[in-house]
Amino acid sequence: MGNIVIFESGDQPVQVRLEGETVWLNLQQLTVLFGRDKSVISRHLKNVFDSKELERDSVVAKNATTAADGKTYQVEYFNLDAIISVGYRVNSSRATRFRQWATTVLRQHLVDGYTLNQQRLRERGIEFEQALDLLSRTLANQQLVSAEGETVLGVIADYARSWSLLQGYDEQSLTGQTARQCGMQALNLDDALVAIAQLKAELIAKGEATELFGQLRGAGLTSAIATIEQGFGDELFYPNVASRAAHLLYFVIKNHPLADGNKRTGSFQFLWYLRLNQHLLERPVDRLVNDNTLVALALLVAESKPEQKELMVKLVEHFVLLKDSANTGGI
Repeated sequence: MGNIVIFESGDQPVQVRLEGETVWLNLQQLTVLFGRDKSVISRHLKNVFDSKELERDSVVAKNATTAADGKTYQVEYFNLDAIISVGYRVNSSRATRFRQWATTVLRQHLVDGYTLNQQRLRERGIEFEQALDLLSRTLANQQLVSAEGETVLGVIADYARSWSLLQGYDEQSLTGQTARQCGMQALNLDDALVAIAQLKAELIAKGEATELFGQLRGAGLTSAIATIEQGFGDELFYPNVASRAAHLLYFVIKNHPLADGNKRTGSFQFLWYLRLNQHLLERPVDRLVNDNTLVALALLVAESKPEQKELMVKLVEHFVLLKDSANTGGI
């Protein structure tokens, strides 16, 4: 596994492995961290997996470790999700301190990773400081130390890696998806309102929304849907599905056209618009943007500053692959 960092709190520091936007501890390290016997920690882990709170394969990894006797053994390591689950069960103040420390370490880990791409991002018109500021505020404000938080980290990390892939190409500054597409299907406002009402009914039935959900505030929603279709003469302001979908998501989330549920409604319409135009996309919508990624994108848009609009639109466009993207200016 990756780098070793030290967690110090009390008399017993713990060596922590850092890899893949999470931290890892083995069973022995967990006993030191929480001050409990191996049998206690093992029992808590068993309960976590037996209750299906976490899937073992998702949070456990084996790593070759050389013991004091010189022999090499395959040792199981548990990631931050598993560590937190055990920490809640042992009710340890040390577990709380570790969780806070791990969040800081993960943020810094991502910062270091971004530093490698800082110059390349700037060359392509992306402000490194904007991306970093947005990430930090989103993690802090949403308190995302969870699978949801890892998704936010994953979206940003994937975005940075994608920029790195452009290193070998002879391209000018990236300005987003600029391909012109024909045959785009427009959203119909009346149909959208009916669909939102159906979504609202389903959420209320599940106890996940109130009567305020989806209630219009002025003409903001009408404007958002109309704006993505606008142009001047023969030139469309948003010339392809990726650009239109990204701006629609941004407008609904940031302009707050609804009394409640702007992030959920914006995400809903974003997916709906993509499905309307599936014929112009390289892959099925579900393979472009899964549920966790959409949550992460919506949170990042919500936390972004107005001056970061271009950055956010490019980020969303990055996930919408157009047909014949190699020939149309797509990523």
